[in-house]
Amino acid sequence: MAVTSDLPYEINDADNHFNEPPDCFERYIDPSKKDLAIRAVTAPDGKRMQLFAGKPSKFLSSKDDQVTFSETELVAMLGDTKDARRGSSSMQERGEKDLRVVPGMLLNRLNPLKDLSDAERAAFVADFREKSEAFGNRDLRLTLMTEQGIDKSIMYPAAAHDIEYEFADNIEALYANIRAFNRWMHEEVGFVVENRMWLPPYIALADPDLAVKELETVLELGAPMIQTKSGHAHGGRDNPYGGRSPADPIYDRFWSIANEAGIRLAVHLGGTDYQKYGADWSENPHAVFGDFDAFQWMTYWGDRPAMELTSALILHNFFGRFPNMHVVLSEQGTVWLPYTLRKMDHAFMMGRKAKWSETGRLDRRPSQIFREHFVVAPFPEENVERVVAEIGIEPIVFGSDFPHGEGLAFPSKYVDAQLSSFSDEQQRLIMRDNLEKFLTGS
Repeated sequence: MAVTSDLPYEINDADNHFNEPPDCFERYIDPSKKDLAIRAVTAPDGKRMQLFAGKPSKFLSSKDDQVTFSETELVAMLGDTKDARRGSSSMQERGEKDLRVVPGMLLNRLNPLKDLSDAERAAFVADFREKSEAFGNRDLRLTLMTEQGIDKSIMYPAAAHDIEYEFADNIEALYANIRAFNRWMHEEVGFVVENRMWLPPYIALADPDLAVKELETVLELGAPMIQTKSGHAHGGRDNPYGGRSPADPIYDRFWSIANEAGIRLAVHLGGTDYQKYGADWSENPHAVFGDFDAFQWMTYWGDRPAMELTSALILHNFFGRFPNMHVVLSEQGTVWLPYTLRKMDHAFMMGRKAKWSETGRLDRRPSQIFREHFVVAPFPEENVERVVAEIGIEPIVFGSDFPHGEGLAFPSKYVDAQLSSFSDEQQRLIMRDNLEKFLTGS
């Protein structure tokens, strides 16, 4: 089943994904810190899992999987990695995860398997399983992008989404693995590949000095974009389960360097510790994502971190101090956005003070600041017409979430399915031109 596009222009995609090899951390981490590396291992029960500095995940594992391994079990799982060589992992080493999910299988109206016969469904699954090697292969991915009609794409490797959550209380391990991750990204793929694939190196704000060091490193290597976590920043070494505003002046040196360099900021859906607020609502504040109930998922996953990050950057006068910064919000949807902009504008019109502004005021409405400094990708099945009516079309960009199960198998089909009420010019703004402007600064 061919992956094709019949649009009269190529697509720019603000939410795409590139699979990193599971051994990239142990291959690229500073040898003196190899014991801190994220490792993919086989557990005693035969299951494949990741260890974070020797500990199981705190994000995806259920309560039953929160186990402590003996030294003997750890040695058996980790093996001897002293002489590990750099090189791409095989499909077998990457595991079977990519083959269990095909793009779009978790969607409703845009599900590509919908209305297919059994034979057609089998052919579709076989086709994408055959293409799955391209999900983590630079050259094959460029070819697949061309087949899909995609020109430029922001591609998020998976590990960055949860690394800060996993290492909240281990700052040394956090930055050692971030350095390894960004090093892999640069050496084996590239921060920008043929001006088409844009992979943003990840930087945590847990330690302002180490954040500056990593920023200067990736800038020297030519990164035009960086990624930070959604929601509040890490609370620092002395308060690992607390938080700070990303606009806090403690980060001014970091953002001054970024602002002067004119780089872009990417923020993607990922693990946060927002479930800690559940203690006020009869919920378990230590619950991991895999065990979230409906209230926890609705309240602490996705929307609230995006709302608070956006509000903090605007109402804490981030853009008044760093006017060259521009932000893309990927895989966080837009349902929350009209409400957030209305509430910020209301606070502004009531004369509420803006923190870290010398005058105590913003120089223009928050909604205007948002339109000038943000772009945001709706989820594939969200009502785009509704959000555009509220905030305008300029900040809206296309995001496929490919190749995830809730992503779009055929990106160009999004136009007829979700943008049919818009003019051809407006469709092109969403599908290409708005993100082109963001990426190039034109």
